[in-house]
Amino acid sequence: MLFDLNQVKKNRRRAKKLGKKNFLLHVACKNLEGRVAELGLSLGDVMVLSAKEIDFTELGRELIIKYSDYFNHGLIKKKVDLILNILNLHWSNDPKKDLSNQMDLLKPGGIFIGCLFGADTLNELRDSFFKAELQISGKARPRISPLPEIRDIGNLAQNVGMKRVVADKETITLEYKTVIELLNNLREMGETNSVLERNKVFSRRDVFDLMEKYYNKNYANEINDGNNSGIKATFEIIYLYGEK
Repeated sequence: MLFDLNQVKKNRRRAKKLGKKNFLLHVACKNLEGRVAELGLSLGDVMVLSAKEIDFTELGRELIIKYSDYFNHGLIKKKVDLILNILNLHWSNDPKKDLSNQMDLLKPGGIFIGCLFGADTLNELRDSFFKAELQISGKARPRISPLPEIRDIGNLAQNVGMKRVVADKETITLEYKTVIELLNNLREMGETNSVLERNKVFSRRDVFDLMEKYYNKNYANEINDGNNSGIKATFEIIYLYGEK
């Protein structure tokens, strides 16, 4: 097992209590909503796997939408026409089994559309932590959860029997005033590190300070006059389409 799923649940419950707007979740949902609308599908039952309920206003009121958290969708037995899986699969300890189980919930000819964070997500933070820990302690612990490449997702979909598989990606660069603001935003999204082998205590002050220096030096967000204005952070979202 790679991920501590109890910690993932804890992080998501905390994020839900904080009640902050999740910009990336909003972007992903609007993208998926647009894809469904473009298909012009006449669907009855839709299951949305998401950490929180989303208002898919453009999908139409005739749709029967079932919401389920990533961790309890197995309790749903009725077959559905469409599954929308929103920013969940990157936390799976057995993505092939999880995706196969979701395919089992589809009616014949049903459609799966999902999205998850890809390998380029938070590459700046990953690199800065790696350099800081290596310099201070001579070794680096996993600070950022490992994430899949787009080709991995395409292969996974074919391995579970999906037809007409299409995988594409979107890269979003967000701006933050400080590294602390970025880390707080990850906490608000419920996307903080949940790797089983993670360091379960707070980062040493010297490691954190050096990481912050590396980040500010290498990934500053430069404005037109060449002056630095905060930092940038990359988020890669992989989108997957497949049919049963």
